[in-house]
Amino acid sequence: MLGHPLGGTIVTVSSVLGDVGAAHLSDYAAAKAGLVAMHTSLQQEVASMVSSTDTHPGAKNVRMVLVKPGQLSTQMFQSLTTPNSFFGPVVQGLDLAKAVVEAIDGGRNAVVALPLYAGYIEWLSVLPYGIQRIARWMSGVDRAMDTFSVDGQTPS
Repeated sequence: MLGHPLGGTIVTVSSVLGDVGAAHLSDYAAAKAGLVAMHTSLQQEVASMVSSTDTHPGAKNVRMVLVKPGQLSTQMFQSLTTPNSFFGPVVQGLDLAKAVVEAIDGGRNAVVALPLYAGYIEWLSVLPYGIQRIARWMSGVDRAMDTFSVDGQTPS
């Protein structure tokens, strides 16, 4: 992409849990946070190459799209009972796919965060701890895995 004048688009698929971890999902949240950090770093690396069009003619046309969905309506999560569908509605895969394609077609750097709360969740960390705890309790994020099962096995 850097060597071709048309550039291209890099899409990084993370999760809302990359911004806010959840109980019983430490490994998943850490991996998704790592993807957010990688995306941000790579975006800055590409931006720093824009001035060197002799060696990287496509740098000015490389676009970055970061995807941070909430819970998806997929087979992976079919046994999960959403703790609070008002604060954390389930995202339909087709809706997410349409939003990603729209971001790519837009030809600019973008963040695709669905549902609505996913675009604002990173601000939770700047709130006082007590308010964070209330928001987490209201959303049910730390109880979400309580109903998760694999192959019909209930969690222990």
